[in-house]
Amino acid sequence: MYSGCDNHRNNPPDGEDSFAALDNGRKLTLWGIRVWVAALRQGWPPAQTREILMEGFALAYALDAIDPLEGMMSILAGGSCRQIAVNCPRCPEVTEDETCLLDLVSLCQQRRRDRRQADREDSFGRLAGSILKPAAIRLFELPALLLADCLLRAGIHLPPKGADIIGMARAGSGRADAGNILPFIHPASPNLH
Repeated sequence: MYSGCDNHRNNPPDGEDSFAALDNGRKLTLWGIRVWVAALRQGWPPAQTREILMEGFALAYALDAIDPLEGMMSILAGGSCRQIAVNCPRCPEVTEDETCLLDLVSLCQQRRRDRRQADREDSFGRLAGSILKPAAIRLFELPALLLADCLLRAGIHLPPKGADIIGMARAGSGRADAGNILPFIHPASPNLH
């Protein structure tokens, strides 16, 4: 049912860049992102995509996270500043772009728990600027915040991956090189790769 990423079956990664190494909150969120992109690539009807997402998010008691996830991904599809590397749902590898998306949701969750709003907002903008056009950053932020809230209400936390997301954003950590990923380009969205 899903396209591509057939090369991963023989040599699955086992390091920190693997799907298996992610915590459960990041796994669920990344699975939702990947299903949404796979549906776009395959041209699935929205009802079919939603049904698949509902099955997964229902198990985590986070059904209300689907609408903001879909909103966030729709804005990403039209507002990205370059091709975004998103693997198929079965792929054991995690791209730098996928990590960036998870980090953005994690920053939104941190913002809800932390009073240092200005620092978090600045970090969000810098990190989002590595994948989004400037005009799309604010549009993307609202569904990302809503997704973060829905996940928190379901008890799903996305801790920062690695060291310090804010420090990476301050340093201008652009994620331009996605590494060795199989490309997937859907004609309707040349930016989701």
